[in-house]
Amino acid sequence: MSPADVQQLRTVLDEVANALQGAVGLAALIRRDTQNAADDAVKLEAAIGGAAIALRRVQPHGPGKAGR
Repeated sequence: MSPADVQQLRTVLDEVANALQGAVGLAALIRRDTQNAADDAVKLEAAIGGAAIALRRVQPHGPGKAGR
């Protein structure tokens, strides 16, 4: 391999290493954001469930009867 080829290979490997370093950083951000979204989804599900339970308490169970 000629010295020019070696230098070109080093340059390309440096570019690849820098790009991969950026990709690893982005992957970490996506992982954190995904975990936060999953946590938020669990909280949302619980809130909707709580609202449904509250609505069922006041839903009539029969003609003219309020639920308790």
